[in-house]
Amino acid sequence: MNEVQQISPERLASHVESFEYVWNSVQEKHWDPDLNGVDWDQARADLLPKIQQATSDNEARQVINELLSRLEQSHFGIIPSTSYQKLEEESTAHQKDSSEQDHSSGEPGWAGMNVRLVDGQFLVTKVAPESPAARAGIKTGWIVESIRGRKMSSLIEVTKEIDGVMRPETQAGLIAQSRVGGDAGESIEMVFSDDLYNTREVTVTLDPSPGVMAGIGELPESPIEVEATTLDNGVGYFRLSMFMSPGTVLPTYQQFIKDHMDAPGIVIDMRGNYGGIILMAPGMINWLIDEKGLMGTMKMRDPVRGPFNIPLMLNPRKNNYTGKVAVLIDEMSISNAEILSAGIKDIGRGKVFGTQTAGLALPSTVERLPNGDGFQYAFADYTTSGGYSLEAQGTTPDFPIKYTREGLLNGHDEVLDAATDWIRSND
Repeated sequence: MNEVQQISPERLASHVESFEYVWNSVQEKHWDPDLNGVDWDQARADLLPKIQQATSDNEARQVINELLSRLEQSHFGIIPSTSYQKLEEESTAHQKDSSEQDHSSGEPGWAGMNVRLVDGQFLVTKVAPESPAARAGIKTGWIVESIRGRKMSSLIEVTKEIDGVMRPETQAGLIAQSRVGGDAGESIEMVFSDDLYNTREVTVTLDPSPGVMAGIGELPESPIEVEATTLDNGVGYFRLSMFMSPGTVLPTYQQFIKDHMDAPGIVIDMRGNYGGIILMAPGMINWLIDEKGLMGTMKMRDPVRGPFNIPLMLNPRKNNYTGKVAVLIDEMSISNAEILSAGIKDIGRGKVFGTQTAGLALPSTVERLPNGDGFQYAFADYTTSGGYSLEAQGTTPDFPIKYTREGLLNGHDEVLDAATDWIRSND
């Protein structure tokens, strides 16, 4: 019989201390004094003995996550300390003997392709020009059968059984997208069904990510992609992967607005945007309005003041854009991407195209725990200017449009096409 591997008493004590820190933080900082109706004292009584008997780091993390899951709200979770060590360790962790074929660099890698779950199939929905995916011959509309030897069909089955705050389409998309990531120089084996349903085995070697590295608080840094261009029909197009690095993103956005003052319309693409710094959203909307207004309200709680509200005000810039505005969203538009799209919709400044967003909109922060892990928790509730919560609901598009395999195989981005058609119309 194998003996159970025990962690050191010191390590176990750090996990117990972290459990208590998490429990107290929620007790003191959650915006709702009633904690969403959860008996928080009972939760501690149930789970403290479990963490005191944990035999591994993972088991201890599972107990703390179980505690947080009782809230049944997004943006509460534990980030393993290894996520923070990764950037520091990758430069040596991927150094291999020169005879080996893996030439990964430790830098974040980029395949240049998007994968989404559409009507029960994982489809390639975007291939960036001159990207590794493009060089490998991958086409939009191809069905993804496996990545890194993992069959996507099994992931689809798992998503059907998900019972939590995250929509299955969002969970599946996040997992699928993570599988096409890695280190620059790393090779990823993928299997597809092409336009004729023939099997294609493809190897993609990742390029260094084209985005600037940025993070917030104790979150590990991520590459932030910003794209600002003019489409063939004269419409301005702005895409942002995360609301980070305001010193890079906001000047680029402001220049984009100035360059497109005479454009018939602009498109703000929030598809696949994972959120970030909340105040960047009103900062972007301010360039699109001509009078003051309210984007939404954050509800918070202070140990001394008790519950209180913070309105997120909109203040127009002097030289604002007055043309049509279209916002693109999907099930992987998360947090601040949902807040921006709902804000533009609710004040009547533009139209929203695509599919329902993730409904993971609570403002959150991350702190380091005594055991070295990160603790992400929501510090506020958010209500739109329309008077509704985005949590578990998300932004509803004005024009519900989703990808189709036929459209993708023909090289069409049907969501973007619908937005530009609306811009060029007289509606």
